[in-house]
Amino acid sequence: MNKDTRFQPGKSGNPQTQFKPANPHRWQPGQSGNPAGIARNRLQFEESFYAALLERGSAEEAAEMLWDAARKREPWAIQAILQRLAPESKHIKVTQGAQNDTPIDYSRLSNEQLDQLHALLEQATVPTGDGESGESTPQL
Repeated sequence: MNKDTRFQPGKSGNPQTQFKPANPHRWQPGQSGNPAGIARNRLQFEESFYAALLERGSAEEAAEMLWDAARKREPWAIQAILQRLAPESKHIKVTQGAQNDTPIDYSRLSNEQLDQLHALLEQATVPTGDGESGESTPQL
């Protein structure tokens, strides 16, 4: 019997050996591709590699080379500079518990609404006469 080993249009992999739902080697939903993390040998290599890089040149020299590549319109260099100068912003959810433990989610407010809230809170501050020269210190 002659096996056809050529690629078949519309077929992916080998249907006889591909991972089927009952296969114990199939990744489970939500399972990471490398549950053990980065291999110890890889970490040791990277430590040695970065130490060797630092011994061979200065940060100023590396920055100058990066800027030279960016001026030559190398996309990778431009991206590397932008990642350092304007890193991606991380979204932070700020909540505050009130006296009745009802959380306040400030992320639902626009910047304009937050400015208005800040102005209102400044107006609502209560002076406490704790200042050294008789001045009152505002308290929220």
